[in-house]
Amino acid sequence: MTVTIPALLLFLSIQATGKTGNSAILSGLQNLGGPFKLVGGLFVLVGVGLVVNWVINYCLDTVAIKIYQKRRQLETADKLLTEIDRLPLSYPLKIQLKWVVLHNETQKLTELQFLGRHGVKVGVCGLILLSILGYLGQFFYLLDLTSHFKLQYLIGGIIGFFYFAFKRRKSWIIVSLICIVLNLAEIAPWYWPNPAIATPVQSSIPLKVLQSNLLFQNKQYEKLLSFVRQETPDIAAFMEVKTEWKEQLETLRDILPYAVLKGDIALYSSLPLTRVYENSLDSQKRGVIAQISFPEKVLSIVVAHTNIPLSKNLFKKRNQQLEAIADYVAPLNNPTLVVGDFNISLWSPIYKKFVKNSNLKNARSGFGIMPTWPSLNPLLSIPIDHCFVNREIQVLNTRKGPNIGSDHLPLVTDLGVLKE
Repeated sequence: MTVTIPALLLFLSIQATGKTGNSAILSGLQNLGGPFKLVGGLFVLVGVGLVVNWVINYCLDTVAIKIYQKRRQLETADKLLTEIDRLPLSYPLKIQLKWVVLHNETQKLTELQFLGRHGVKVGVCGLILLSILGYLGQFFYLLDLTSHFKLQYLIGGIIGFFYFAFKRRKSWIIVSLICIVLNLAEIAPWYWPNPAIATPVQSSIPLKVLQSNLLFQNKQYEKLLSFVRQETPDIAAFMEVKTEWKEQLETLRDILPYAVLKGDIALYSSLPLTRVYENSLDSQKRGVIAQISFPEKVLSIVVAHTNIPLSKNLFKKRNQQLEAIADYVAPLNNPTLVVGDFNISLWSPIYKKFVKNSNLKNARSGFGIMPTWPSLNPLLSIPIDHCFVNREIQVLNTRKGPNIGSDHLPLVTDLGVLKE
């Protein structure tokens, strides 16, 4: 099993590449390694092997102890001690078995006692497993769901590190570091300075974009309306817009006079929407596509709200929606803005494929991961609301907005549309 589990992970990763031969093995290792590519893949396989080896040894040791606890009730201590000496077991395990034989009172380890002794070990191993399974998200929706909680896995690994450092468990400190490195490698790059983020150039058109999933059940209208008026965006995109919200958003017409509503999506603008593509995305690929004409450029805007991938069918539909958006925006040479609730995080392999195929970049880059959902439970919060731009648009700033009564936090992004 120590070899089989890492081999199975590598096999699944190779299958995802669609390649054969030596190039498939290299690509599979690079997929597992994430940002660390080939070296990271080797590191992951070795780490998984070590963890599996510990789990197997621990389980076998536990079974052996249970067996000798039972046999001690039926056989003499001398006989069992002689037998233990002859067994090809490790010295520490032999000591444990002899202790069990010499203390014939069987001690039952309760679930609570087990968690007290080994809960942190099991927890850190579980976090490592979940961290790795996320790289295989393209195969199954449950695997994809494990990719979204890198921040939580990182925090868990740090807690484990300090716990084992306090206990002076050197081997488990290393295991905790594996968990930390796996997830920090995915999170840290979002905080690194981005060459695309700089002071606005003279030949750019300033553009402020506000986006928010309103939540159908939310009735705290004034919070959102006040926030929009305070920010005075040039473009505002809203998702989960029902009848009551449509009426409330119409009060923004004095600052955002141009609007298009389709399904549960509303796009408002202070600039004329020169063209709206009503039938560009079908009912399974919910979205609004529009254009704004500047004197020098034409800005394409896509507002999306993809399906929540909580089943195999919805997972497939969400991925199809992302593919449709990528197919539409990739050939565009004019400035392109894509915003919405994508129900996918920065670390999903499907997200990474979308960004690559669409030639877009996330406005978060350089500003941090900024989790937006669920707003009511920050400990489980993940970034699933996104603002994407192509090379014709410069990102100047992006930030989260306040709680407006929804389960999502708004995003506000300051852009510069390049003239040349």
